[in-house]
Amino acid sequence: MTLRKFLATAARWAAPTIVLAQVCFVWTGVFSLGEAVAVGLFLELLLAGVVITEITLARRAFKTSRSQGADGQEALNQALSTVLPAPVAKAIGMEFGLFRALWRWIRRKPDAPEGHQTLTYGSELKPLMWVMVFLVPLEVLAVEFLVPWPVVRIILLVLSVYGTVWVLGFIAALFVRPHTVGDGKMMLRFAHFTQIAIPLELVESVRSARHSGYRRAVQIDDGVLAMPIGDSTTLSLKLREPYPVAPKPGKPTQQVREVRFAADDTRKAVTVLTANIGPS
Repeated sequence: MTLRKFLATAARWAAPTIVLAQVCFVWTGVFSLGEAVAVGLFLELLLAGVVITEITLARRAFKTSRSQGADGQEALNQALSTVLPAPVAKAIGMEFGLFRALWRWIRRKPDAPEGHQTLTYGSELKPLMWVMVFLVPLEVLAVEFLVPWPVVRIILLVLSVYGTVWVLGFIAALFVRPHTVGDGKMMLRFAHFTQIAIPLELVESVRSARHSGYRRAVQIDDGVLAMPIGDSTTLSLKLREPYPVAPKPGKPTQQVREVRFAADDTRKAVTVLTANIGPS
């Protein structure tokens, strides 16, 4: 392991380790009051130094990812994974992604590279999501009448508001992060959760074809990559040769010969992809 990799790994765990140490010192009474104050000040200074280091590393990783062609969400995930443990980075990246999508949605600014053609998806999910949003006032009203404890009502209100923001962020992500076609590749997306690039030079044919029965957002079985909406896909890309795809970041790659995904306008998708893959 190189020194840079060692420092990066140490930085991921330094902040939570220091915070845990502070909590342990307070609860266990290891030090006297004066010693605890001195150790606490030292740990606070150490934590500040770690945080500044992590911010610097995250900023550098973000800029590097962007310079290599990554979109904002991808670069954000890379920056967080540089300074945080993988599970924590993934969770925070998803939450940040919601608010980032909301901000871009408000500004009507799709998260797509300039000059790339876009293919929307998720039209069948959006009505259900909007129903969930509009049911929140009824939920809050029911809580006010049925729950007698003020503290519990406040907690449930906060959870309802956050849940509403989460659903709105998911709707926003479906709008602002469409599939994109350009620069010799197709970028398949599912909101801000999943993104997989397929080189267009490997695409042999594209056709409209419905397949259903899928249970995961990204599924690879017998050389077929499926990215359904709900449980269905509406388009199929046949590849000239196997292409390695990781179903999730950090997972082993699997060889794929066919790609199935969903788009709102299948006719447009076939036209756009056929024009970009050129003659066989």
